[in-house]
Amino acid sequence: MNKARVTDRNIEITIEGIDRLLSFKSKLTIPRKCVSGAYLRPGGLHPPWLRAPGTHLPRVIAAGTFHGRGRKEFWNTRFGDRCVVIDLKDFDYTRVAVDVRDAEKLIGDLS
Repeated sequence: MNKARVTDRNIEITIEGIDRLLSFKSKLTIPRKCVSGAYLRPGGLHPPWLRAPGTHLPRVIAAGTFHGRGRKEFWNTRFGDRCVVIDLKDFDYTRVAVDVRDAEKLIGDLS
């Protein structure tokens, strides 16, 4: 699971537990000005095919950095109903998809 904290300037996502090892990351700090959208993950949305570094078991877990055509995404999800997708511009990642305890609140804070 991940903890998300929204401030006036940044979104701070802290990766907890075993997910730190699986995703090869412990924290993400994203400037709010880079956010172009935030929503619950639609059922058909999955990470790009190339992961480096990270862990991926289809429909079970996606944790780490994933690359696709012109995309670099960070995922840390178990594909449940609490996965928030954050689309980004002018940032290292083009998309971040993470499970958080209160997904609707995070989406509201970013709107």
